[in-house]
Amino acid sequence: MSRSTTADDPTGTKLALRRAAVGVVASDGLRGLTYRAVARAAGCTTGAVQHHFSSIDDLLQSSLDLVLEESAENGLIGARTGVYADGPEVRQRFRDSADLQVFQYQLVVEAARRPELRPVVRRLYDGYLAAVGKELAADGGLAQLVFYALDGMFLHQAADPDVDPGPALEALRGLLAAAR
Repeated sequence: MSRSTTADDPTGTKLALRRAAVGVVASDGLRGLTYRAVARAAGCTTGAVQHHFSSIDDLLQSSLDLVLEESAENGLIGARTGVYADGPEVRQRFRDSADLQVFQYQLVVEAARRPELRPVVRRLYDGYLAAVGKELAADGGLAQLVFYALDGMFLHQAADPDVDPGPALEALRGLLAAAR
């Protein structure tokens, strides 16, 4: 990202910085999220990062907003609630969104150490739980159960992208069919 890009397209610069922050967190964890690391990943100066974000927490919040926006746009909420998707499709969606997924898990783990992040994690999960409930037209308990099962599947894929979620998805489909 050149200096002229920053001056000519501040909205594009901010988006690039948010995406860079997601990548930094996915690769280095939340403790690796610094102005310098984001600037390096985005190819700009630390001053550009500081210009757009008043604090690391501001950058983190904005990056989470980006993740939620892109999750909705790219159907990741559907993938998380992807009870009706085939295993290979879910694996491909995960591969396409690995940084977004790992960013979210890093945020969840860090919230265990930093209580001030818990409202951010609640907001993240509330969005997913609402989407699951809507997709399944299910009550809170069933929606939570399905979401937690799928969330665990995605966490497992973060650790081992070659894992086959097909048998688990098939079993979950069977349980949901029986529940109806």
